[in-house]
Parts: sequence; structure tokens; C-alpha cells
Amino acid sequence: MKKMAFIDMEGVLIPEIWKHFSHYFNIPELAVTTREVADYKQLMDQRINILKNKDISLNKLLEAIAELEPNNGAKDFLKYLQLNKNFEVRIISDCFYEFLDPFLKKIGIPSKHAYCHYLEVDSHGIIEKVHYLRNKGKHEIIVNYQKNNFSMKDSIAIGDAFNDFTMLHLVDHGFLFQPSEDVRKNAPFYFHTMQTYEDIINYLNNLKYLKRNNLQA
Repeated sequence: MKKMAFIDMEGVLIPEIWKHFSHYFNIPELAVTTREVADYKQLMDQRINILKNKDISLNKLLEAIAELEPNNGAKDFLKYLQLNKNFEVRIISDCFYEFLDPFLKKIGIPSKHAYCHYLEVDSHGIIEKVHYLRNKGKHEIIVNYQKNNFSMKDSIAIGDAFNDFTMLHLVDHGFLFQPSEDVRKNAPFYFHTMQTYEDIINYLNNLKYLKRNNLQA
């Protein structure tokens, strides 16, 4: 039976894009992420203002992104979840289709299975504002799947930051992947902190073993 896996992109499958921008353009303020600032819309307003003040266009940002590759092992990890563990993978990210499309192709996830936001630029190609796909949080996507009668039995979610908490709450097994110390300390006790893809795979394999033993007991 197919199960659902809801997975964040940045910090889980690919490097943190805004931290890369910070180094690429030598702007330390761009290194701040939702690991440090929980209010994502507030954070994006700050980022857009910085980019406007520095006259950095979307095309320049895309040139910087072209230097990045998915995390080592990310594509194989997703393939394992799909082929070996029968998961349907859905990407839920607070990043943007404009940034993530190249990565989605590289990790083998169709864009129709990714839920991101959109950017709007002005006549000079400078980011003007964000068109948000959802208003309250990543959990909205999972709730929609529940409403459409998708089974959430044995579902998982993987994230790394404060804005992933609402998503991790709604699944059977929520994983924090290499979280910051602040995120880890403020996370509910029932979230599982993992450092590698192999850690997650081992957890899932052990879960199957424990279930089999419980049934036999």
C-alpha cells in the first residue's frame, strides 16, 4: 500500500539557497533563514528589501543558484523511499518554483508533486513580492490530501526548521533533519532528530521490524 512522504527541500535535499546567496553576493544578512526567524513572511520581506537595495535581479539570483547541486545522496534517498518503502513523495517548500525547478529535475520529482510559492518581478527583473500558495503553513497541503481521502497511515514528513513544525505534527512520523540547536530545543519531544538519510532509512526499517514482532507477540 502506498504511503505519503512530505519533504522539505532546503536543508534537507538541497543546500540552503539564501545562505549561498549570502556568500555569493557577500551580504551576511541574507544568511538568515527560518531556523532563526520563525515568521517566514517577515523574513521574505526583509530579503526582498535587501535585494532591492542592492539592485540584485532574479536573473542574478538564478546565476548564483546554477552553482549548486542537490545534497549528496538526495536523489538515491528519494528513490529508495519510492521503490523500496512504497512512499508517494511530495515536496512542500517555502521556497519558489523559480528557484527549485532545476533541482526538481535533478532529483527526479515532477513539478506537479511540489508545492512552493511564486515570485513576481518588476520591469527591471527585481523581485517585487511573493505569491504565497498557502497562508497558514505547510500543514495546509497535508490537510488537503486528507480531505481528498489519501491515507495518512504510516505517513512521514521531513523538515529542518521552525516552519516545518506544523507539517511534522500531522503525520505518523515526523523527522527533523540536521536541525539547528534552537530548532531542536523548541521541537516537540515526539519529533525524531536525524543527521543522515541512512538514519531515516534505518528508523523506517526498524519500525517495520518492531511492528512484525508486535503482531507475532
